[in-house]
Amino acid sequence: MDAIDDLSDAITVTRNFLTPIRVGMWVKLAIIVFFVSSLGFNGAAPGGDFGSFAGDPAFENGQTDQVEGDVPTDELVLGLVIIGAIALVLWLGYSLIAGVMEFVFLESLRTGEVHVRRYFSANLGNGIRLFAFRVGVTLGIGLLAGAPVAIVWLQGTLSDVSAALIGLYALYAFGLFLVYALVDRFTSEFVAAIMLLEDRGVLSAWSRFWGTFRANWTEYVVYLVLVWILSLAITIAAGFVMVLGILVLAIPFGIVIFLLSLLGDVGIVLALLVVLVAFAVVLLFVALVWTPITTYFRYYALLVLGDTNAELDLIPDQRAAARFDGGEPTGRDDHWNDGRGDERDRSDRGDGWSTDDGDAWDNDSSAWDDPNDAADPDSDDRDSDDDRGW
Repeated sequence: MDAIDDLSDAITVTRNFLTPIRVGMWVKLAIIVFFVSSLGFNGAAPGGDFGSFAGDPAFENGQTDQVEGDVPTDELVLGLVIIGAIALVLWLGYSLIAGVMEFVFLESLRTGEVHVRRYFSANLGNGIRLFAFRVGVTLGIGLLAGAPVAIVWLQGTLSDVSAALIGLYALYAFGLFLVYALVDRFTSEFVAAIMLLEDRGVLSAWSRFWGTFRANWTEYVVYLVLVWILSLAITIAAGFVMVLGILVLAIPFGIVIFLLSLLGDVGIVLALLVVLVAFAVVLLFVALVWTPITTYFRYYALLVLGDTNAELDLIPDQRAAARFDGGEPTGRDDHWNDGRGDERDRSDRGDGWSTDDGDAWDNDSSAWDDPNDAADPDSDDRDSDDDRGW
């Protein structure tokens, strides 16, 4: 099964891409991965906390507790609105850049070269379309998740919600989360590649992918299961590495910040600047840790896509190199297949490099067996009218 075989091929392709280690390339990739992977936090489900009202004291016993003290309600609401607006703007900006960076990442994986500005400007349109699609999906899932809560709230029966109804809503919300996760993963890892390869819009690329998915749905189910299992294991391992690395980085920065804070107001300002630098360094370190992980999983997805539909192969050269790595076949039956239906098995091509009977290199019939035969211009083995490709 391709989804299983491609696990090892993805390791080879990732190794070939990331080695030899070049600091500049890794740093640029880390910046791309920061937007593409969200550093492992891109799987959050849209919508609010569906269980938050269950244990809220404000709704226990069917009555609302009186808040002690005077609370400046107008100022509080205004502050929350401002914070929410700033967060929304930052999220939209980040998501827009992330949409373009998806194609920057794909271009880098396809070409083996990382050019952030060049690929960014060339794929701005694709990124905007992907961004709009993601926003639409998020809003749609959010509306579906919030609709039941809104209906109950408008009826004024929040205090009467039973545990069974909360459990039912939890199942409903989990189902929405799965739909969102599947759509988001397939869009990022398969549909975006089709958009780039065939210059399509998001919906057109989804239509193109859907036929491949239906014809090979077992491959993609296995792919999802393997990805989720590997993601869990790798995330745990990467978490230990990141925690240890952050602690090592925090020690020198902490000492500098402490010493600067002893210098008075100027020292405090300088300490705040050091905090910002430390935060940026930590983000870069985390992104560097995620770079090979994200690269591996994206190559794995591209290999599965190309194996299930040769016309959608974005990385034929990398696939061929992985399946004949170091001059030795990797054991795959299709290790000479470049992903576009071009069987490169030399035993089947019938050309001058074939090892079949009648080949110039065959030990049983080769003109090289006898130097006199090889020198004979009338030798059948050197006949210019043969069909061996010479």
